[in-house]
Amino acid sequence: MKRSNFTAVIATGLFAGGGTMVGLSFGAVFLGLGNLVPTMPGEQLVELFPKYWIAIACTIIPVALTKTASLAIASFTAPKGSAVRRLWLWAFGLWLVNCAITVGYHVQVVIASFMGKYSPEEMVSTIQLWIALHWIRVALALASFVLAILAVTRLSSKS
Repeated sequence: MKRSNFTAVIATGLFAGGGTMVGLSFGAVFLGLGNLVPTMPGEQLVELFPKYWIAIACTIIPVALTKTASLAIASFTAPKGSAVRRLWLWAFGLWLVNCAITVGYHVQVVIASFMGKYSPEEMVSTIQLWIALHWIRVALALASFVLAILAVTRLSSKS
């Protein structure tokens, strides 16, 4: 197996796992989890969300950059017209949709939160939507991971 294919599978899996972790852990921290974890009040969200995001970004951004490069390489070096290339292209396409949602909403919220643009009430509803859209991104990341596994599996079964 080519190194770029291996890297693409690992990076897509890491990103899907990281996204799941963010949704489950920070989702619970920000929005609460019934009686188990109290809901974070808006004032705390305004103060802490940017700080938590820095912690998230330090780990997930390098994985995202690796995923982008390795999926692009795997997609465009696979044999033209092959089923393997279609799988890689679908995995890469889902990743690009994920990136569009990230840039179109999530990054905008993060920038606005760093600039102090949200009132405590606005921050609560903003984070609720942020987490809801985050789960769409997790689903896309998991689908991209499955497609990458299928591409490698199909490629190795032909060898």
